[in-house]
Amino acid sequence: MLVSSDRLAKPNEKIPHKTFQVPYKAGFVEDLLIRPSLEGGKYTIGWNYLKIQLVMCECLLNNTELLQELKKFDLIVFDAFAPCGVLLSEVLNIPNVMIVTGSPNDIFAPYRKSPLPLSYVPLRGSGFPSNMTFIERVRNVLKYCFGRVLMDLFFIRTMDEIKVKFNINPERSYSESFSDSALVIFLADFALDFSQPLLPGLSIS
Repeated sequence: MLVSSDRLAKPNEKIPHKTFQVPYKAGFVEDLLIRPSLEGGKYTIGWNYLKIQLVMCECLLNNTELLQELKKFDLIVFDAFAPCGVLLSEVLNIPNVMIVTGSPNDIFAPYRKSPLPLSYVPLRGSGFPSNMTFIERVRNVLKYCFGRVLMDLFFIRTMDEIKVKFNINPERSYSESFSDSALVIFLADFALDFSQPLLPGLSIS
C-alpha cells in the first residue's frame, strides 16, 4: 500500500506500507479541497485536485528506489481518484485494477469501457430524474460534451505531458492507457447510490 506523507501509516503485519514524500504540509486536503467545497467553489476544487494529483504523480515517478521495490508485484490496485495509478502500471508493466467509488455514469465512462447512453441514463450530478423529458435528454448530452471538452483540455492533455516528460510510452495517449485496466470495480449500490433505469435487455438479480 502506498501512502503520501500527509498521514502517518500505521504498521501492519499483513499489509506492508511504503511512503513517498510530497511537498505539502499536513492538512492540505482540508485547505485545498474541503474548504472550497464548503464554500461552493466547485471549479476551484477541480483545479486544486488536478494540481495535487500532478504533484503527487511526479513525486512518485521520481522516486526510483520505490519504483524498483514495486517491480516485484504482479498487480496494481488503485483508486480512480488517483490517476497516476495508470502511469505507475505502465511504468512497471504490471496490469491494474481500478476501484471507482460511485456509479459508472460520468464523463469517464468511455475510458472505463462502461456503457453510457446519454439519451437514456442521466449523468451523475446532473440532477435529472431517471425518466428524463426530451429537453432534459438534450441538456444531458450537452452537459456531457462540455465536461469532456474540459477534461480533454485540462486533465488528459496534462497527463499526456507527464507521459512525455517521464518517457512512459509517449507514443500512446493517456486516454489509451486509461482504458487498459484489467478490471474496473464500481463501489456503488445500483438502487441507492444513483437510481437509474435499466438498459434494454439487462436485468439485475
